Amino acid sequence: MTEPVAAQEADDRSAVERFGPEIAQIVVVLLWASTFIVSKAIFTEVPPMPYIVIRFVLMTGLAFGVMLLRQPKGRRGIERVDLWRFIAVAVTGYTIYQLTFVFGLERTSAFSSSLLVAMVPLFTVLITTAMGEPTPGRAWVGLAIAICGAGIFLWDKRGMGGGTLVGDGLSLLAAVAFAAYGVLARPLVVKYPADTYTAWTILLGSIPLALIGMPATLRFDWREPSQLAWVGIIWMVIFPVYVAYQLWNWAIKMRGVGPATAFGLMVPVASGLLSWLIFGETFGFWKILGGTLVLLGLAVVRLPIAQMVRSRRRVGGVGA
Repeated sequence: MTEPVAAQEADDRSAVERFGPEIAQIVVVLLWASTFIVSKAIFTEVPPMPYIVIRFVLMTGLAFGVMLLRQPKGRRGIERVDLWRFIAVAVTGYTIYQLTFVFGLERTSAFSSSLLVAMVPLFTVLITTAMGEPTPGRAWVGLAIAICGAGIFLWDKRGMGGGTLVGDGLSLLAAVAFAAYGVLARPLVVKYPADTYTAWTILLGSIPLALIGMPATLRFDWREPSQLAWVGIIWMVIFPVYVAYQLWNWAIKMRGVGPATAFGLMVPVASGLLSWLIFGETFGFWKILGGTLVLLGLAVVRLPIAQMVRSRRRVGGVGA
């Protein structure tokens, strides 16, 4: 009787190994795409600043709860020598990124925000090159293609009003901030457990956000948001961060960095489809052309980067 059971278990494992990583990455793409849609919907009931503060208060509690449950006592703290790097990582990856991402998303469409924020790899190339790291020639080709695409994309929106272009500019700044975060975080993600690193960076990034946003948060009447808005806030605390990253890291372990980064290019596409279905966003020829060139440039840039960092640990994702 044990042989059929063992054979069934082997078949189940084989099915998971064959299809599981791709299914997991598709789920992650949808979760990350949902950040732009859900946040945009929440803004109709909760202003951006109170939304940022309440989300990060809840995220900090969740992060420390996970760390306390999963890490032994000796692996929960950070060394004093690393404090300033932790602060720099937290400020770029959480404080500056969240402010520019949220206020940019408030002023532009979900698709525009997702596409422009997805340009993180392009700014990573520029930052690492400025630091003296070698950059493959193919990466520069991809960078040029994506910049042309972004130019066409933004040119097409020139008649939509200054507010939209301000939102697009803030979304680009969010990509710069997250690229800096990824470069600064490299030594820390190697040295510290993921739970410890995540908890402390979220806390240190949340402190400036709370100081900036607390007056608006206290003035806001928290009886106003509907139950659906609260569901959205809880969704944004849990799913695009912890659930998505668990699935993403498992998929990378099973398939490697290269295929995973290719799936990451689907986030703006998924955001665009969701924005079209939910918000009725329209897509003209120039908008589609510009977006396509940006994604093509990102694909060209990401492939050589994926080959260079195949043995490194992945730092973060877009839209968290």
